[in-house]
Amino acid sequence: MDIKIKNIIAPQISLLLAFHILTCNSLKNQVLGTLRLVILYCNLSKSNLIKKRLKNNYLLFFIILLLTLFSTSNIHAQGMNVTGLEKTWDLSKTEINRNYYQRVFKNLNRDNVEGIRLPIDLNYFLNQANNQEKRKFKKLIKNIVSYQKQNTPLVLAYFNHNLTHENYKAEANLIAKNWIILLQILEKEQALSKNLFLEIANEPTIYPHQWRESAKIIIEQIRSCYPNLHLIVGSSNYNSIYELSRLEPLPYENIIYTFHFYEPFIFTHQGTEWTGPQNSTTGIPFPFPDSTKRNMPDLAPQAKGTPGEINYRDYQHTGTLEAINHKISSVANWRDTYGVETWCTEYGVTQNADSESRRKYLQKVSKTLKAYNIPGFIWEYEGNFGVYK
Repeated sequence: MDIKIKNIIAPQISLLLAFHILTCNSLKNQVLGTLRLVILYCNLSKSNLIKKRLKNNYLLFFIILLLTLFSTSNIHAQGMNVTGLEKTWDLSKTEINRNYYQRVFKNLNRDNVEGIRLPIDLNYFLNQANNQEKRKFKKLIKNIVSYQKQNTPLVLAYFNHNLTHENYKAEANLIAKNWIILLQILEKEQALSKNLFLEIANEPTIYPHQWRESAKIIIEQIRSCYPNLHLIVGSSNYNSIYELSRLEPLPYENIIYTFHFYEPFIFTHQGTEWTGPQNSTTGIPFPFPDSTKRNMPDLAPQAKGTPGEINYRDYQHTGTLEAINHKISSVANWRDTYGVETWCTEYGVTQNADSESRRKYLQKVSKTLKAYNIPGFIWEYEGNFGVYK
């Protein structure tokens, strides 16, 4: 993992690495993670430029390392979303560079991340891109499958679909067609893997009965050609946990049900321009102020009269550790009722939140998911919600 030094008092590491060391699921991994930091620190100390300013911080730094090493946390190092191939609305941000993905996968595999999810604008790369982009994508996707560590899930997720109330049947057929074309490309290159999972359509927003019909169209067409593939299906309303709790499982075997977790929204999306004035209040801590006596910020003027004002008022109830557990437990109860498998393929928090609150939130959600035996995928490796810098 590339490591950045952000201030001179003590070496600062990416949130991903700090989070990983705190959440390793074995003492061995904790030891290895700590040793990497010890080596880094020793190497840094050799520099005349910073040696003097580090001199008085050896004791503090090694106390922190020891606390990390002997942490009793048993949280899994969860899965990770590696974004880029879905950002076709801004091609300057669309990563189709093999070296980039090779480096990222190497870092994540080395740190024992338990799965990788790859959001893709599949329709763009198969149908709308120019010939050069199409060739680069086909080569890249084959390479990406080969980069994934054996026996570790690689989830390909279909982003930027155009499912609407008016066209959902036609769009479902297009989604199925594109999935089959991609699978044929991988099959031709002998790159189909038993570790491959397809999330058939990201965050559908059509009516539940329309989405159920669409999902059946997509699943049946894929299964007619590739009957043994693992398929992942979410609920309507952006893969909502609330819609999932009302969903009756589909009549197919080997289906994994997914949800996305960004609760409470006023915290995880604070200051994000694309969600509008409702989330314009920044400086919201997590969890809700308790014995730490951290103060809540004032409600932003732009948020008044929006749903954000109600969410701000209710944060004393929704921004607690207990509230996180309650919401995730409802998903686990639904799963157990129907005897199905459930994953959380997205959870995260914007970089607009303070780093301590971000760490506490990711740690709490990860710990709760593990407690209910639900695999999770952090959103995201790099980007607005990135845990790596």
